[in-house]
Amino acid sequence: MKQSEILRVIDSLQLTATKKVATPGDWKAGDKCMVVPSLFNDEAKKMFLDMTAVELPSGKQYVRMIPVDSQVRM
Repeated sequence: MKQSEILRVIDSLQLTATKKVATPGDWKAGDKCMVVPSLFNDEAKKMFLDMTAVELPSGKQYVRMIPVDSQVRM
């Protein structure tokens, strides 16, 4: 395994352990991450100002993405 991959995984683990977010499989530092589905919309909107819901064929809005910036620091 390359050193850059190990660092990427550590960054992801640190971020998801301390914030209410999840990272996609190909996530890299600086990419958008997902608000955990267990967090209600009202609470998520208060925590993450730049949150956007992904439109899904089902119409449900449980996939919510946020940029990793000043709102979610690693």
